Amino acid sequence: MGLRIGLSGAGYIAPVHIAGWRAAGAEVVAISDPDLARAHFTADHHGIGKVYDDFAAMLDAGGIDVLDVAAPRQVHVAQSLDGLGRGLPVICQKPLAPSLAEAEAFARQVGETDRFMVHENWRFRPPYRQMRRWIDDGLVGDIRHASVVMRSAAMLPAADGIRPAAGRQPFMLTEPRLVIAEVMIHNIDAARYLLGDLALVAARATHADPELAGETSAALYLEAEGGMPVFLSGDMTAHGTPSGASDWVEILGSKGRITLENMRLRLHGPDPQELDYDGRDLLAEGAAATIAHFVERLREGGPFETGLDDNLRTLRLVDAAYDLADTGTGGRA
Repeated sequence: MGLRIGLSGAGYIAPVHIAGWRAAGAEVVAISDPDLARAHFTADHHGIGKVYDDFAAMLDAGGIDVLDVAAPRQVHVAQSLDGLGRGLPVICQKPLAPSLAEAEAFARQVGETDRFMVHENWRFRPPYRQMRRWIDDGLVGDIRHASVVMRSAAMLPAADGIRPAAGRQPFMLTEPRLVIAEVMIHNIDAARYLLGDLALVAARATHADPELAGETSAALYLEAEGGMPVFLSGDMTAHGTPSGASDWVEILGSKGRITLENMRLRLHGPDPQELDYDGRDLLAEGAAATIAHFVERLREGGPFETGLDDNLRTLRLVDAAYDLADTGTGGRA
């Protein structure tokens, strides 16, 4: 029998997680959400037998092997602690906590653990895995420069006045930390996956829309080992772009150059290669690969790629970006 999953949260991302568990040979057998009608709606559409409006009641009922926390960020730490305290392996949707201080306090409380992973799926998406293979195979050589540009119309009002991202996740209208914490966190993590540890040198953020609490665009300048420059730019109100995030990537090396543009991934150099991807599938594919990695490591042992220590490194860069953007100062972080 496959793993039995208890899922906390019946919002926008829940169906993606449910499909990912099934692809990994596991089954979501219970779901909880304070909005009971929403929980029942999700359960009915996906054949989930047990439905709760109380998270603790779902855990008290037993019958699950793994806890998947896909609820709002404000409860991530508390629910993860509850699951771990009951001996359950836990995978928690990003971000781990609303603040770096809360995430670090969580880390101190749980200590070293091989039972906890953050669901950070961008690095698991097929184009990024392929980029890493090319880099590891030496086809790029010594990397001299890297850029990632994220563009999206997610917070741009559509013809009906609704902002696509806010329609899916209404909290984005009032979230004071928006494009860096919600979207560029993925780009930061993926850049770390491809390039190694990064140091933040400078950051700028723009609050261009008075109807939104958070910043809609940002630019980060980081450095990898040896001072290799890394530039990240993000904007959620870009006209003529998809309502989901679309990445443009360039990695320039001594032997080759990688580009990702309009879902076409190219390796330029003596041994050129080209691959096309369907952008509509990337969220589901990335989530399924993330979950498959979690299940594999549970069964075979070994550290999670996005375990607690690794994810804290991403969160520290996110927090440092806000510090530098708010103060307008430079310097390394």
